[in-house]
Amino acid sequence: MPDEPHKLRFIAWGELLWDLFPDGDQLGGAAANAAYHAASLGAEALLVSRVGKDELGTRALRELAQRGVDVRAVQIDAGAPTGTVRVELENGEPRYEIAAGVAWDRIAWQDDLGELFRTASVVCFGTLAQQRALGFDAVERALRHAPASALRLCDLNVREPFATRAIVDSALTLASIVKLNEGEVATLSRLFAQPNVVAWLLAERGIELVAVTLGARGAFLATRSERLEHPGFPLSSTGGDPVGAGDAFSAALSLELCRKSPLATCLERANRYAAHVASYAGGMPSARDYKY
Repeated sequence: MPDEPHKLRFIAWGELLWDLFPDGDQLGGAAANAAYHAASLGAEALLVSRVGKDELGTRALRELAQRGVDVRAVQIDAGAPTGTVRVELENGEPRYEIAAGVAWDRIAWQDDLGELFRTASVVCFGTLAQQRALGFDAVERALRHAPASALRLCDLNVREPFATRAIVDSALTLASIVKLNEGEVATLSRLFAQPNVVAWLLAERGIELVAVTLGARGAFLATRSERLEHPGFPLSSTGGDPVGAGDAFSAALSLELCRKSPLATCLERANRYAAHVASYAGGMPSARDYKY
């Protein structure tokens, strides 16, 4: 891992919740996963989220802090429970049943967030925490405080039935980088009637870099001037699952971009780290022994 005179600050905005697997509960949520992986890769990682004033929320905050994530911007909601997602693996792919009316869907702007965002190197956000106008307005306000040099990464994490054209459109207006998977490419193609989603994002939506993950087949990066592909890495064990691998990819990619690594290096390292995560169960496996 590169030594840096000043640590990069990675801020994730979105879900902190519990993934309910058949064999037990795992701490998760796309934003929380991304923050954890950024911390594991050497960044100062801060999560903006919201949990209930309940046992699950207390445990989530404690466990995430123990894993190296700054949780001071996680809000406590006395009127909504901590989020949960029931996860089933079908043919090795996760299927999600997301509980509605939970705390992370009520993240609110708070004035002290402005000072935190002024030092951001990366702001990572998705679509789930923007289901309501309040969610979009709060993310937009936060990004106004971030420096112009900060990467604005939209990791779409489109989940039915929450995927609507309006929500995705709003998220895209805030992003300089978009990461999505093959299924999300198909969803955007349908929502926006675009046969070539990647070209549309680059040419018409003003996105600077598009990353598309392809599961076990790796990923590719596209800009207006080049396209790079990587076939991915084999998994190091047979007991893992793909939960959190995309979030790991986003964290690794954005940090390498901040370090001004060549695009080919960014892609290779993001693929390698995502394969490491997919080799283990749950979205936040330890990276203690991970080496680039």
